[in-house]
Amino acid sequence: MKIAIIDDEKPARSELSFLIKEVLTEAEITEIESGEVALDLIARESFDLLCIDINLGDISGTTLASTARKLQPEVEIVFATAYNNYAEKAFEVDAMYYLLKPFTEVKVKQMAEKYLLRHGGRQPADNNVALTKIPLNIDKKIILIDISSIVYIESQNRLCVIHTKKKDYKDNNPLSYFEDKLSDKGFFRIQKSFLINMNYVIELYPWFNNTYCVRMDGFQDETLPVSRGQIKNLKKYLSI
Repeated sequence: MKIAIIDDEKPARSELSFLIKEVLTEAEITEIESGEVALDLIARESFDLLCIDINLGDISGTTLASTARKLQPEVEIVFATAYNNYAEKAFEVDAMYYLLKPFTEVKVKQMAEKYLLRHGGRQPADNNVALTKIPLNIDKKIILIDISSIVYIESQNRLCVIHTKKKDYKDNNPLSYFEDKLSDKGFFRIQKSFLINMNYVIELYPWFNNTYCVRMDGFQDETLPVSRGQIKNLKKYLSI
């Protein structure tokens, strides 16, 4: 699947590219910084999906969309923009979706699902779309607990300790297992030993050697360090 992201602002292009790759892992994404460059490329190369900003600086995104529709009648068009008053133009060019800035994972996933439904492809990889509970292997039994009750999960002596507000559980699956299961449920791996539920984060504070820790609701006395490599990603997740 070939996708072009056309936006004169590099941070916006990078953010949308990142979010699309999260749900369409095999997509080939081309970032284009202007309408003129986009027109030249669209005239020479075919795409499956065009994500077009309305205000491109050199030409209007709506003009680009109209021209792209003539050059590639089968291409899907998405207006990815901060402006919400171009619904009529979106209708005129048969735009598939209207993606408003700031982009969110939920909206990008909805866009991807709509594309795949239109084209008979598989849904974005997600085995737990309707999952509200997760199974734990405890004392040769399988116990189901509510995902929303989990505050954080800790890797400890080849086991994982699942901390909820009411009780702790021990499971013999590795932390990577829970990361795969819960990454789209609001969980974030702050370092190799901790996977946290972002809904329970109440504080991010400086720690030793320019690192950070998080404080979790109900576990205020626990120190959960963030690895240096994840500080930037965590701040981005929190939009700070």
